Amino acid sequence: MKPSVLTGASALAVLLVGGLAQAAPQIAINELDSDTDGVDTAEFVELTDGGAGNTALDGRVLVFYNGRTGESYAAHDLDGAVTSTAGYYVLGNAGVTGVAATFGSNGLQNGQDAVALYAGDASDFPRGTPVTTAGLIDAVVYGTGDTDADVLAPLLIAGSQLDEDATGNKDNQSLQRVPDSGGHLRDTRAFALGAPTPGAANMAVGDGSSPDDTPPSDGQTLTGLRIHDVQGAAQASPVRDRNVARVPGIVTVVGTNSITIQDPDADNDPATSEAVKVFTGDAPRAVDGSTLAVGDAVSVSGRVTEYFAGNDRQSLPVTEITATGGQGIARLPAASSVLSSRTVTPVVIGANGRRPPTEIIEDDASGNVIDNDSYVFDPSEDGLDFYETLESMQVRVADAQVVSPANRFGELYVVADNGAHATGINARGGITIVDQTSRIDYNPERIQIETAGLTDTASAVNVGAHFDTITGTLGYAFGQFEIRPVDLAAPAPSGLDPETADALIGDDVLSLASYNVENLDPNDDDGDADIANGKFAAIARQIAGRLKGPDIVALQEVQDNTGSARGDGVTSADATLSRLADAIVAAGGPRYAFTEIAPVAGSNGGQPGGNIRVAYLYNPARVALADVGAKGDATTAVDVAANEAGALTLSANPGRIQPLDSAFANSRKPLAALFVFNGQRVLVIDNHFTSKGGSTSLFGAIQPPINGGADKRTRQAALVNAFIDKAQAAVPDARIAVVGDFNEFNFNPPLLTLTGADTGTPVVSDLLNTLTPAARYTYVFQGNSQALDHAFVTPALKQTLRQIDVVHVNAEFAEQASDHDPIRLQFELQGAQTRATCYLPNGRMFPGNGRATCPPGLVKFDQ
Repeated sequence: MKPSVLTGASALAVLLVGGLAQAAPQIAINELDSDTDGVDTAEFVELTDGGAGNTALDGRVLVFYNGRTGESYAAHDLDGAVTSTAGYYVLGNAGVTGVAATFGSNGLQNGQDAVALYAGDASDFPRGTPVTTAGLIDAVVYGTGDTDADVLAPLLIAGSQLDEDATGNKDNQSLQRVPDSGGHLRDTRAFALGAPTPGAANMAVGDGSSPDDTPPSDGQTLTGLRIHDVQGAAQASPVRDRNVARVPGIVTVVGTNSITIQDPDADNDPATSEAVKVFTGDAPRAVDGSTLAVGDAVSVSGRVTEYFAGNDRQSLPVTEITATGGQGIARLPAASSVLSSRTVTPVVIGANGRRPPTEIIEDDASGNVIDNDSYVFDPSEDGLDFYETLESMQVRVADAQVVSPANRFGELYVVADNGAHATGINARGGITIVDQTSRIDYNPERIQIETAGLTDTASAVNVGAHFDTITGTLGYAFGQFEIRPVDLAAPAPSGLDPETADALIGDDVLSLASYNVENLDPNDDDGDADIANGKFAAIARQIAGRLKGPDIVALQEVQDNTGSARGDGVTSADATLSRLADAIVAAGGPRYAFTEIAPVAGSNGGQPGGNIRVAYLYNPARVALADVGAKGDATTAVDVAANEAGALTLSANPGRIQPLDSAFANSRKPLAALFVFNGQRVLVIDNHFTSKGGSTSLFGAIQPPINGGADKRTRQAALVNAFIDKAQAAVPDARIAVVGDFNEFNFNPPLLTLTGADTGTPVVSDLLNTLTPAARYTYVFQGNSQALDHAFVTPALKQTLRQIDVVHVNAEFAEQASDHDPIRLQFELQGAQTRATCYLPNGRMFPGNGRATCPPGLVKFDQ
């Protein structure tokens, strides 16, 4: 008799027996065979009560759905039906062994389809009833080599559409829960293929093939394995989808529906993990019904699976043994010699243990690393493989240096040994993505730490903080390996302070800043309270104080006056910019004017309803918009040319670059503005390229990772590059600055297209490249300091550069006004009408002529 082991969201019926409440057996879909040899006369659906036997099925109905229409095509009442003494109920063709109720030949479609068990009657589901989850108890979505039916996806909580023809043997195999009656309701992860067993225990063993280098098998269950045999030296288990018996280990973690066990007797092969997660489905317990605890010695029997969290096949899976209902976990007797020790010692990650690679995450694969014959498992060189060898194990990091503040999920990143062996450590304690010419170093040595629920102190740290020791389980979720500590002592604070830029150099120096202000708006009722939480005031203090009130501030992520309130017809951001300008004055800064072009509602991407855009603040006491024409509009492309005097001019000021081109659909349009400073014209182009949405994780299954939005950013860059080319063709020595949030690294194709380096000699250069490689960052994401914001300039403007400063005020800190750091630039532009020519006392012209002032003792002649 099989015990009841299933769990699910549906409420259990309660029977009163002898005055005591007792849970009724839970009914689930246990097996189905939709495609059989010939004319389909052996189709069936099997239900199970978990082995209780003789269970009435009244009040339930089996519904068959067509995946192409999302509607029912049959419903079978179960009133009066009873499971067998072994706990099964079989509905199928007349010739099926053990069938209790029948339907005609081809009564169960081959797929893409679904079988669903509901509380209800057949009358509730007339033919053509759309898919519903009301009253749903269990469901299996399946096909025979078909594409997934999205319309059926709501029937499942976890797992995905099953393929009865996955092994090419659909006529002779059925879809079965393995182990028999195991897994969750509305979860297909416990299903496998095997010879049909209607009315009997399921015996699926995958496709019947024997993995290479696995111990001998009796054809059904592998015995004599240790955890390192189950894990193998690979990203996926060499015995996945196989049943294993009596795998020993010490319990190191007890969860709500799982445990983790680790073998203290390592195999001396650093390429194989010594721990594995055991999925129990409900509260973990041993076969004797006792509760399991950390430190217990157990042996585990069940089915080896590779679990993809959230069914995300672009992330790596976690190897698990499914042993639900306490039926696969046995306690080892105290006298057992299967394990030499009952103590698990954490593996040290770092100098006194195993050092992670420091430069390469993965360079041996192209495509998905799972089931990839060309993939080379190389943990000594590749970070992706290094952490896989520690999957589910107890690990320890000593002298952990924080390289990112915690995100909203409570995840922060550290490097071991205070960064002593890490590459790319920057002067402020973070770790920077560095272009090493031969490869890009994405810093595999950084380690994610899950701090959620542990301590408020840990979640509020800044870059440069230090933990003496971090000990926990190495897990994997959402594209990241992470250490999950049980507790975490407060770290030593970093002492890092927000930067303040140097004082502005002088009257003849134009100062220009670029700053992404992260969805700034004055509506505190739209989900983020930028006024009440002090964001306007904080940004104002930064601009006035830490940036020293630049002459021009190019802003990104400015929202309209009502923020992300949807469908209100508001697109102008004048109230947003006015409030920021007032706050800057209150913070001791200059009185800025502003300019922007309101977009067509809903055309710029970003938060729905926010109408995000780029905009400018400028100090009218120092700089002016060139008087070359009216401001442009949302849909007219700005043009650039030379005027009669040979100076740069625009058809509108400011004006948008190619706003109707598909490259900028649902994205911010670049805003070109021509400014006059000291009688000289400077063209500034403010940008916010499309996001990296759709990117896959650096530690994901897809290698190299997908750089989401790159093609669109390349098309956007090409349009900006063409605008620059036209400007320089009109005025070869045009002074042009191209700034903003480009959502891209400057070594990737989009920004090579922007500069022109992809086709020849660059027409603009990135001023961030004048900094040391480790100092090139404006943003911190998943522990990596990186540059998404840039400042490109033409050669004529670069010649006047006096200073570039990335002012680190946000990205490294738990308390942020924005998630980006601003960039501030200074250019020396001598006034066209006040240029000085200097002479030595003997009448000879001073070699340093052309400056605004003359050195002491020299004669000045104003031109």
